[in-house]
Amino acid sequence: MTTATVERPKTDKGWQAYLSNIRAPAERIELSLGGALVVILEISGAKRFEAKVRRKGERNPRRFPIGNFPAISVAEARKKLVEIKAVAKMGRDPALEQRRARAGMVELRTLNDLIREYLSRREGEVAAKTLKIERDLLVGILAPKLGDRLLADLEPVDFGNAVADYAARLKREGRSNGTNANKLLAASRRMFKMTRGWGVIGSVDPTAGLTRAAKEEPRDRILFDGKVLVGPDPSVNELGRLVTALTADPSPVPVSRPTRIALLLTLRLGLRALEACSLEWRAVTLGGDAPIVSVTRSKTSAGLRTLPLPPAAVGELRQLREGAGKSAAYLFPAEPSAKRAQHLHPESLSRAFARTCARLGIAGASTHDLRRTALSGLAELGHEGVAGRIAGHRGVGVMAVHYDRSKRLDAMRAALATWSAAIDDAAERAKTETP
Repeated sequence: MTTATVERPKTDKGWQAYLSNIRAPAERIELSLGGALVVILEISGAKRFEAKVRRKGERNPRRFPIGNFPAISVAEARKKLVEIKAVAKMGRDPALEQRRARAGMVELRTLNDLIREYLSRREGEVAAKTLKIERDLLVGILAPKLGDRLLADLEPVDFGNAVADYAARLKREGRSNGTNANKLLAASRRMFKMTRGWGVIGSVDPTAGLTRAAKEEPRDRILFDGKVLVGPDPSVNELGRLVTALTADPSPVPVSRPTRIALLLTLRLGLRALEACSLEWRAVTLGGDAPIVSVTRSKTSAGLRTLPLPPAAVGELRQLREGAGKSAAYLFPAEPSAKRAQHLHPESLSRAFARTCARLGIAGASTHDLRRTALSGLAELGHEGVAGRIAGHRGVGVMAVHYDRSKRLDAMRAALATWSAAIDDAAERAKTETP
């Protein structure tokens, strides 16, 4: 390639006219427009702008593509040259910055920049509650400590100290034993993992290898009935009070009848909240000698299972079917204005259960404790052998993993009928107990 010496126009407007009229050369040549801006004239007639810029710390200039004429005018090429020079002056690679810009990536320099980009991309992709928790942790707790730090300067010790300080503060204030600090670490890890996957950052995750700030104790809450599940006080019959309130008509608790049936089904079958909320009518068989329900959505693949329905559950679902429209897809459809799901959302079920417990004076229970209560009751009643199948847990051992493909429907039917009868017995006893 040769460098041509021509009488240069005095202005960018002059260069614009010159390049518009010049013919394709016999060989590739380079014209200097001044200020490190050049245009390459190809024998094909193409005219390509380039910048010849020296990055900070480098001895020789490098070439960076700007674009083709006339798609990019001389004035536009001059503006891009200024941007390239500014990036090179800081020691950064203009070519890399250009690739990132073409991919729609924003310039992220500080942790605050990363937090903003992460949360903006999560908007609409996760539940509002989840997004609020992440925003409270990342913006409210992490950003004041590390937000102004450059991403390139962050080290694992910085995040370790931030999490440890938060855990210590929580303990001093008596708000928790520090386990909420574990959520801060989890949110930080999720942010770095996801932004790397998006191609927003390419740096090493500074949260990798960090341990949790506090030990988390597993929940062991169950509802006692004083007969099958006996608590420290044998007279406590929480289970009976709950079932009595859920089956009464009118009910003393501020929860709709379909939602009360969803809670009862969760308790009778040991379902997860999501499994109960997303049950579909097409997966329910109420007629015949063997009524069943199939779980079509679950946390794991093992959770997709078919369960026999005990008589009490069949009666409750028949009442629910009578009140549902013929076109209803879900047992527990969402309100028409709902946006998160077409069926009752697990969070809505959780809030309804919290209101129920508050009215009945049952402390510290959650919807998942209903599942734990059911599985504990099955074990106490001697059905531990099929409790795992009912729960939708994956079996362990060679036999379970490779050979056992039995359905155990009869065994599960007997187990669930026995447990359901125990629930109803607790409710009958609760009716005669002094409040």
